[in-house]
Amino acid sequence: MTRCAPPIALAFALASALALGASCKKQPPKGDLPPATDWQSGTAPAGSNAPATAAPPNPHAGVDNPHAGVDNPHAGVDNPHAGMAGDPHGGSVPAQTGPKTLDKLGDGRLALGPFSIVAPADWTTKPVTSSMRAADFVLPGKAGEAELIVYYFGSGGAGSIDDNVNRWLDQFQQPDGKSSRDAARIEKIKFAGQDATYVSVTGRYVNQGMPGGGGPVDKPDQALLAAIVGSPSGPYYFKLVGPKGTVDAQTKAFRAMLDSLKLQ
Repeated sequence: MTRCAPPIALAFALASALALGASCKKQPPKGDLPPATDWQSGTAPAGSNAPATAAPPNPHAGVDNPHAGVDNPHAGVDNPHAGMAGDPHGGSVPAQTGPKTLDKLGDGRLALGPFSIVAPADWTTKPVTSSMRAADFVLPGKAGEAELIVYYFGSGGAGSIDDNVNRWLDQFQQPDGKSSRDAARIEKIKFAGQDATYVSVTGRYVNQGMPGGGGPVDKPDQALLAAIVGSPSGPYYFKLVGPKGTVDAQTKAFRAMLDSLKLQ
């Protein structure tokens, strides 16, 4: 007759068998990749005994970058309409061009896209290097120089007339805190037989500038004269900003230049 082992002995034998089975279980091989969240950094997860795994080699390492050291053609070029509502350029950076000035025509006039103009003799022409600028003039004055930039954005323009006018006026602050739109003079007119909008305002000129372009501007006692002139090729944007004394002294000359516009 076989005697049954006591319950305590059976329990001890079972525990021993389980411990032996666990010690014989197959261990993972060394060098297994750590979790995906860690392998990119080449470090093993916290609490793991797995060795750090190096990041995979860069297949392009050591290959010459054909663009390394090449100047960014857009650096320092400003987009005056970046971020503006209705701006078809979406804040894109204008392309840089070789320096260019307006061509002189046989009758002494200057060619400006589909127009020809007569510029005052005391205005200095500056070469433009942006695809969005058609012309750049420096105007002298006892209060300091003013600058007239003529922008052209293609046949589609750059948003509605109100978009552009509001953006220009928003760059001016009034001493009494009222809206520059209320303080501005906005006139519907024609130049060269084309529909145009003429704008003037004074105040503190505050322009935040653009990344990579000109820095912020904050100048008191400034003035704006501007015009948006339609053409068969799309609108042209004339923006004159400078010290109020200079702009006031150049107002008649600016208006005479606009009146001189002729379609070629």
